[in-house]
Amino acid sequence: MLLLAAAVTVVSLRYFIVRPEIAAGEPFRQKFADHLPMFLVHVLGGTVALILGPWQFWTGLRNRSLSLHRWLGRVYLTAILVGGVAGLYMAAIAFGGLPAQIGFSGLAILWLVTGVMAYRRVRQGDYEAHREWMIRNYALTFAAVTLRLWLPLLMLLGFSFVAAYTTVAWLSWVPNLIAVELYIVGKKAKKKSAVAREYAV
Repeated sequence: MLLLAAAVTVVSLRYFIVRPEIAAGEPFRQKFADHLPMFLVHVLGGTVALILGPWQFWTGLRNRSLSLHRWLGRVYLTAILVGGVAGLYMAAIAFGGLPAQIGFSGLAILWLVTGVMAYRRVRQGDYEAHREWMIRNYALTFAAVTLRLWLPLLMLLGFSFVAAYTTVAWLSWVPNLIAVELYIVGKKAKKKSAVAREYAV
């Protein structure tokens, strides 16, 4: 997961090295050029969150340096706020028309909402719920990776670029969210089962 996140982060750096209207391929070139500030803010917030996220789930790092974990968490959630607001703006003008715009808007809104919920839970001292909301949030952050995996696969399967891109506006994040929800539910069920066995003994 970390390697994929790092790969997408490195690839995204090209937008800060070369002008996005040059770095981006068709049909995004003109759209990125017309909305350059918000596009770059979205890329910056997304890549910072993408590369920091896996470290926040590393129990060893959290146990050794809780203060570092907290500071990285603050940076991560700030990146979500910045990237999510810019992402919501970019979603409204997304290539692919209304279906893609709705899909990416849903992603941006849930990205922000899950980030807020994670922050609220940690402020309340509910660390288990905080971790669950962070897992959901990073599943949405990881859409930056899964989008880039699904898009070429769909095109290899014969989808046109427009159809593939419209599909990944949903496919990049909905399965991620379903997968982590099943993981969270399964983990809770195992915990309840373990407690029940302990009391039975």
